[in-house]
Amino acid sequence: MLVSKTLRGGLVATVLGASLALVATPALAATGDYDPSFTPESSDLIGVGSDTTQIAMHYAAEGYGDVAGYNAGLTTGRIASFQADNGGTITLPSGDIDRPNGSGAGKALLYGATDNADIDFARSSSALSTTEVNASLYAFPFAVDGLQMAVSGNVATHAPASLTAEQIVGIYDGTYTDWSELGGTAGTIVPLIPQSGSGTRSFFLAQLKAANGGVDVTLAGTVTETQEHDPTDIEDDADAIAPFSTGRAKLVGDVISLENGFLAQRAMYNVVRASGLADEDIQAVFGEDGFLCSDDATALIEAAGFEQLARTTDDGVCGEATQAATSNFTANTSASTVETATALTATNPAARKVKVTADVTATDADPAGTVVFGAGSTSVTADVVDGVATATLTGVKGGQQTVTASFVPTDADAFTASSDSVSLLVQDRSVTTVTAPKKVKAGAASKKAVAVKVAVKYQSRTSGTVAGKVKLLKGKKVVATLSLKKGAASAKVVLPKGTSTLTATYLGNKAAAASQDSTKVSVVK
Repeated sequence: MLVSKTLRGGLVATVLGASLALVATPALAATGDYDPSFTPESSDLIGVGSDTTQIAMHYAAEGYGDVAGYNAGLTTGRIASFQADNGGTITLPSGDIDRPNGSGAGKALLYGATDNADIDFARSSSALSTTEVNASLYAFPFAVDGLQMAVSGNVATHAPASLTAEQIVGIYDGTYTDWSELGGTAGTIVPLIPQSGSGTRSFFLAQLKAANGGVDVTLAGTVTETQEHDPTDIEDDADAIAPFSTGRAKLVGDVISLENGFLAQRAMYNVVRASGLADEDIQAVFGEDGFLCSDDATALIEAAGFEQLARTTDDGVCGEATQAATSNFTANTSASTVETATALTATNPAARKVKVTADVTATDADPAGTVVFGAGSTSVTADVVDGVATATLTGVKGGQQTVTASFVPTDADAFTASSDSVSLLVQDRSVTTVTAPKKVKAGAASKKAVAVKVAVKYQSRTSGTVAGKVKLLKGKKVVATLSLKKGAASAKVVLPKGTSTLTATYLGNKAAAASQDSTKVSVVK
């Protein structure tokens, strides 16, 4: 019995702290195993495109284990889905063509100058682009997947256990070049990205843009292309990192490891021409009442690492033809999965520190798992004990920060992930500098007025000026109380002959902690 579950997150939302355990399923079979087992005819539904969903569509077509696929008993109208990453050519009714590799390459064969009448559908791991919408393409969503960052599982990775969305942006724009800059082991970061035309690549770039305040991220020269979801360039390189489908990660085994701290959910699609919407064979496979949205397909989709989207009768969108990005990730799942809720409280007990507490609750159950807390580029993971996880984030950048908490269940089949966030003004440390002449002449007088300047700035913030009061002391005696203007103040202090110690003490406020500095002034004849 299947029920629907609403997955948290959004198409371009980055959700901190989600991590999926790699299940004990066989590693990917040899290249070429996901082509059709027959030579397709014009009466068959022929598809190409996404590497991400090639296994799911192969299983849906030809079955997996003891579960029969759509093609069982058919001699016409069969699903003929060609693998993306096999090179060479594929044989179509009208002749051989170069094998399309990726969502974009597959969809390009449905319109324009590259339109190929033999191709009936394109697998896609990203939503339609404006160009594709204008070309009257439509997408049928059928499954939900996630995207996380993959590092080596064969050797000890130099990456830290958790990465925030902000840190990932910094990796790909070249801000961070060594893992030690992010709390990992020293080693030159090797950032990888899927090949051009990949739907995973375009989806990942959209995540980077969202995490970068809506501004496109310019990839650093060190970013290297790799075949999407192929662990070869990752598994034995301690410095490598790449975006990876969580569904596909379940199938490659422990040769890779998925990072905590970042998860973006997305729908999986099959794309057709507008003229195909009325085709009975297309509707029988992709439509709301089609095979991919049926109970018969559930196990096949799950065997490929994904979750089947819920049907429209269960408030889902499976098989609902669309030209927009799917944001309803309600999925069919086991009835035993329990929804959780995470509530975050955060306080600023000291400069650049945030104390965080997450209450994780579920109806009639005690959720087991961890919570990943984050603020800016800083993150920490804590165990949930009796429904509560606590930690202290240190080294947090001063200023207004969004603090996040994301619950990661130990058993994703038992509990759902959940998250919460709050906005908090984090007190920065301050740096006070007092300057005065080292030596001044008083002549015949017993005293001398000396010009003293004080400057106070934030330690980690790069914008804004420090406000508040500064006490100026000669020895232990307060000789002036100054108000900062644009982070600075000045005064004239009358000093006797001899050497005096002047100390400027900034008193601090909610934005900046107290600090002080001293200097010595000698008054001579």
